Amino acid sequence: MSHFVSWHFASTATGQRIKTIMMIVTDTASDLLEDEAAELGVKLAPLDIAFGDIHCTRNIPEKFDEFYRLLETSEEFPKTSQPSPDTYLGFIREAQENDEEVLILCMTSDISGTYESARMTANLSGYDRIAVIDTRQAIVSQGIVVRYAVKLRDEGKTLAEMVPLIEEFSSRVHVCGIMGTLTYLRKGGRIPASLAVIGNLLKIKPTIAVENGELVSPAKAKGTAAAKKIIWKQFAEADIDPEWPVYFPYTSDRELAEKLREETVERFGLDIENTCFQQVGGTIGAHLGPGAFGFAYVEKKHED
Repeated sequence: MSHFVSWHFASTATGQRIKTIMMIVTDTASDLLEDEAAELGVKLAPLDIAFGDIHCTRNIPEKFDEFYRLLETSEEFPKTSQPSPDTYLGFIREAQENDEEVLILCMTSDISGTYESARMTANLSGYDRIAVIDTRQAIVSQGIVVRYAVKLRDEGKTLAEMVPLIEEFSSRVHVCGIMGTLTYLRKGGRIPASLAVIGNLLKIKPTIAVENGELVSPAKAKGTAAAKKIIWKQFAEADIDPEWPVYFPYTSDRELAEKLREETVERFGLDIENTCFQQVGGTIGAHLGPGAFGFAYVEKKHED
């Protein structure tokens, strides 16, 4: 889903298109670390994550680690809030001063009101060179979409050219994983307490995925080994695009992701050099809980 305030591309008197400059903005639910975002030339709009007076808002490894320590030890469940309209307006005004187009890539609107906030701010800004896209993704899969947008920008694509390409690409990005516990779904109010207690006693491991913009649990297995077989079946049926790495996201325990990568590389003959790890931040990590891990990948584009 996308929303154009307006779009245009510059041209010379002969009709030859001029490469335009562009600001790309995404929210911190993408889990892009601040260092990588700076290298990519991407602005981060923060979702606040708070345990009372303690805030774990920044996308830096130290804050991710602090978040999971607090998640396990704090008596209160963290509260999250979407980026303020003032944050988006500040980015828009900066781009306006620099005569830049603005592309805002938001986490899925089925999980957060971030897209609606960005869309309304863009409408009210009075600036007519903005596109706001609901990526229908979150965590590492949203980050993959952002990296693709950067690639298009650096190739000299205009805003009008990029939007349909990004929307098509996003439909080919998939993430799935395994939760270590049901406790945090209960704390977040997503399942009853009794179900969490029984599930944990029976060592039920739900699989988790972002499908059609929703955070879902498509299957449940008894034990981690059985859960891995479920997500590997999905991987085996996918036509993986080798131009993109296979990502191995994790919440609190990187060793779980490292073991999954080792097993997945061996099982499917992947090039280990074309894989990487990505820690999940607190926006979604609050519901996944410690001990969650999985993989994300891009499927090949098939022409109709």
